[in-house]
Amino acid sequence: INFYPERFGIARAVLPRVLSLVQVEQLASHTPVEIEVFGFGSLCVMVEGRCALSSYATGEAPNTHGVCSPAKAVRWQQTPKGLESRLNGVLIDRYGDGENASYPTLCKGRFDVAGENYYAIEEPTSLNTLELLPQLMAMGVRAVKIEGRQRSPAYVAQVTRVWREAIDACRGGIQRYSVKPAWMAALNKVAEGQQHTLGAYHRSWK
Repeated sequence: INFYPERFGIARAVLPRVLSLVQVEQLASHTPVEIEVFGFGSLCVMVEGRCALSSYATGEAPNTHGVCSPAKAVRWQQTPKGLESRLNGVLIDRYGDGENASYPTLCKGRFDVAGENYYAIEEPTSLNTLELLPQLMAMGVRAVKIEGRQRSPAYVAQVTRVWREAIDACRGGIQRYSVKPAWMAALNKVAEGQQHTLGAYHRSWK
């Protein structure tokens, strides 16, 4: 990281979502560059920006176009079998009545494998680090990144409102900080699969 401020004058580095808390702390303590980490949103199970699955289906690279599921390639269709989500014509999932539909990404689709239909790569879930805020602040993280791309204004409004309250509460007293159940309930409503995880912050990335 220290190479970039010397050569390009950067002021902040956004770390990938594949690092543990220990690794984040090591980086933050050895650089004058401000550190920003992902705090809420979708998780990428691939090496970031190198998703061969989405490139195969859409013909576009995530690094070039900024998304693994370009909006122009996404289609939703109600069928007699249920609500179908497709990416450039590829069937990713089919939802029955009452099921929570998630944004169509190939790594979080349900596929027929050896006669079974299930989430063969990764279940839909969202990163949520509200409980880690005191640790992130203590180690010198300067900003928390919230995914907003491919999301609705309502999603962005709800998520940023909760995070604003949480950050203000933590800054007002890091020792007294605790996650409010109402915050988690509000974020779970917009989380993929309505469930959350700490991702690589608490488990090794593979």
